[in-house]
Amino acid sequence: KKGGLSSYPHPWLMPNFWQFPTVSMGLGPMMAIYQARFMKYLINRGLIKDEGRKVWAFLGDGEMDEPESLGAIGLAAREKLDNLIFVINCNLQRLDGPVRGNGKIIQELEGIFRGAGWNVIKVIWGSYWDSLIANDKSGHLVKIMNETVDGEYQAMKARDGLYVREKFFGKYPETLKLVSAMSDKDIWKLNRGGHDPHKVYAAYDKAIKNTGSPTVVIAKTIKGYGMGK
Repeated sequence: KKGGLSSYPHPWLMPNFWQFPTVSMGLGPMMAIYQARFMKYLINRGLIKDEGRKVWAFLGDGEMDEPESLGAIGLAAREKLDNLIFVINCNLQRLDGPVRGNGKIIQELEGIFRGAGWNVIKVIWGSYWDSLIANDKSGHLVKIMNETVDGEYQAMKARDGLYVREKFFGKYPETLKLVSAMSDKDIWKLNRGGHDPHKVYAAYDKAIKNTGSPTVVIAKTIKGYGMGK
């Protein structure tokens, strides 16, 4: 029976939305690159009009370990496929455990795509972080953000605001002071960028305006966000 929400991109349940069945095995990224390249081919030869169409591929951080996921990103950059946008949902978790428990998958992907010649846009911290980052005169907050590995971030989201205060902000006196006027509840509300509509909109707006290279939007999220306890 047709109808309903697809767990993975597939036109069977949503024929008017998804064009390609991809699941999360690395086929989506490569198919998107080929589609964007073919569209450029058709436009350059006057076979279709250039109407500013974009090819969007929505991917997972664990999926990027599939050989097919990264196998053709060099081609996309060389061909200057500015009609191509990857959105990588980095919830730091795959089916069998953390994507990079003792590492940082977002920085890893950023390095890979920048090195390949892509335009990289990161959506890491939500709006509730803005004032804290602006008041981080010592630079210790950014230092903690860079030092904390993905496994620690996952542990914090499995706990509460008090745990985040002690284990994250408590690493340095300067950052502990930074949140001294915030309650544990306020600290718990500090959101990830991928769940902030304003940050996501700004990233997408920049992505569609980029010219001369493909774009990847790397967004940090929480697995199962909004689904209850």
